Amino acid sequence: MKHSNNFQRHVLFSICAYLLLVFLGAVNVQAATYYVSLSGSDSNSGTSSSPFKTFAKAVKPLKPGDTLYIRAGTWTQQLDLMRDNKSGTSSAYIKIAGYPGEKVTIRYADSITSGYGPIKARGNRGYFIFENLVLDGSVSTNNTHWQIRDGNHHFILRNLEIKNFKGNGLFIKANNVQVINCSIHHQIQYSTSRVYGIYFNGANGVIQGNKIYSNPGGGLTLYPGPISNLVVRGNAIYDNNSMANSNVGGILLWGSSSSIISNTQIYNNLVYRNATASTSGNASGIMIGPYTSGTKVWNNTSYKNKRYGVQIGHDTTTKNTVVQNNISYANGTGNYINVGSGTTYTNNLTTDPKFVSASSNNFQLQSSSPAANTGVTLSSVPNDYRNVARPKGAKHDIGGYENY
Repeated sequence: MKHSNNFQRHVLFSICAYLLLVFLGAVNVQAATYYVSLSGSDSNSGTSSSPFKTFAKAVKPLKPGDTLYIRAGTWTQQLDLMRDNKSGTSSAYIKIAGYPGEKVTIRYADSITSGYGPIKARGNRGYFIFENLVLDGSVSTNNTHWQIRDGNHHFILRNLEIKNFKGNGLFIKANNVQVINCSIHHQIQYSTSRVYGIYFNGANGVIQGNKIYSNPGGGLTLYPGPISNLVVRGNAIYDNNSMANSNVGGILLWGSSSSIISNTQIYNNLVYRNATASTSGNASGIMIGPYTSGTKVWNNTSYKNKRYGVQIGHDTTTKNTVVQNNISYANGTGNYINVGSGTTYTNNLTTDPKFVSASSNNFQLQSSSPAANTGVTLSSVPNDYRNVARPKGAKHDIGGYENY
């Protein structure tokens, strides 16, 4: 009997091992890489040596886990993921990227009324990675922006340049969207519409490591909610707002009575010279507006913005904001104002921080800076703007940089 049991266990183990190998083999087969090139052909197989020619053909075979590499050049096609109803899965994202080391420009924009932009992917679809692409709207008089909305979810945008669109550089009304290491600049004013670098409305987002500049309506707008558990860190947001009717400078949160913005973390950002044009609206560097709760404003540098460097509250519906370790200096109306309720304000600096060279946008600290080693130690801020570990000394430095 004992021999029989051992034999049965051996057979069962062999069957399980075989099924595991079959399963792993199936997974490996599913994860394919395709290529598309301006010099390719849609009768090709889509390999690196035999690439497709059009986005429509290249998108068609994509399955969860697959990658599509776009080769160098200026493309004037729309990348349409809706026609074939593409979507990844939580364990197998679809990746669409410019080929490493090559410049890939998608110069496509449909009309304002159509509202899809260069990448058509709206609706209940998600688990996508887009990276190493230039999205350029300078192709027509009605060049609308990329809109991530209508049920979209789990998009990762990395190393993109987004420019020259009428409308926001990115319009995001979706959950679980990450915008990382992108350059978003020089969108185009459309009538009296406020045109931002990023318009964001959703939960569980990350906006990290971006350069957001020269957008006529403002840098980053978080509006109107509900928005929850959003992280805004390590961004440089500057030279935005040239519109008299816009109150958005660098970063603005603005909820509503039915749509609260809660638990936002804003840290290690450099926010400077926003709303300083002669045509600019009356905007602050960082504005935490009404119907917000539990916002954390940590270790930011806010410099020479038109109104306040850090403005907490439009009224008392701005609740329980924490403001720590920030430099706010040389701003137009004032460096700090609080009209919110339950605000915590400690270890901030509003006098001369002794930057290395503010005129050349070097906001690191001189050795004699009063911001050095005078912050509160924050476990939630383990690194600085450059990803240097905090603290170097006994305490955190105040502001976006950790120098001493």
